[in-house]
Amino acid sequence: MIGTLGLGTWALGGPYEFGWGPVDDNRSMELIRSARSRGVTWLDTAPAYGTGHAERVVGRAIRDLPPDERPAIFTKVGRVWTDDSPGSVSTDLRPATLRGQIEASLSRLGVDNVACIQVHRPDRESATPLEQTWEQLAQLAEEGYASALGLCNVSDEEYRRCAAVRHVDYVQLPASLVRPPDERLLDACAGLRTRTLAFSPLGSGLLSGHFSPEQLAPDDWRATNRFFAGEYLAQAERIVDELRSVADEVEATVPAVAIAWALADDRISSCIVGARLLNQLDGWAGAAGINLTQEQRGKLSKALSD
Repeated sequence: MIGTLGLGTWALGGPYEFGWGPVDDNRSMELIRSARSRGVTWLDTAPAYGTGHAERVVGRAIRDLPPDERPAIFTKVGRVWTDDSPGSVSTDLRPATLRGQIEASLSRLGVDNVACIQVHRPDRESATPLEQTWEQLAQLAEEGYASALGLCNVSDEEYRRCAAVRHVDYVQLPASLVRPPDERLLDACAGLRTRTLAFSPLGSGLLSGHFSPEQLAPDDWRATNRFFAGEYLAQAERIVDELRSVADEVEATVPAVAIAWALADDRISSCIVGARLLNQLDGWAGAAGINLTQEQRGKLSKALSD
């Protein structure tokens, strides 16, 4: 069983086509260790984050920790790259490639196995049937590569197809006040007893209370993404105003209240929250202890629909 909050490491990957700008690996490792000391007992990573860089940083951060102090690691398969296209990733979920992908991740992480291996996203490029991928992952889990298996970025129909092959332990889906969760998928997971992991509950920074497009590095993927400008940014700013109002009422931070809103849905088991700096971690580490009233939740949800 994992805790309510997990540390996301997407932003620690450094430069690649979906990078977040420059990173300091020493700060990243300090962040990972500090999260563990603050009670965050698991983290989510992926080979695609910086084309292997995030996994290597995680591996270095946990290398000298006693086994009982290491965070549980969730990683992924399906996003790959080649030396001919540095910084660019593509999708490959062909069953024959999965063992090699997993062994490469374990090597970068410096571990023999992980808590969970997840499909990063369905394979639209080679059109590999998701059931074939899932069947092979089930075999690899049986061999001891992972204790659990999960799916990310899937529809409820894709989820049900996999669940018919082997129980799905975890499903990752976006859930925030700027990107509401897929209700049908949440209901399907609840019905089949799959734990759900809400990623980007802060809207990739939009709901942090400190977001400013002018501060984004040129190689930050958000700098050219339409959801971080114009009407979308204006809507996020209105939501943040409501978050500040509720945060004052409960004596918490804006990001902690944004995460608490997602956790208030009893179909959501845990949230994956990203950070790059210790003060960002401090801003949301206590989110699981916030209990919003029905009125406060309604106020925030209304801001979403306005």
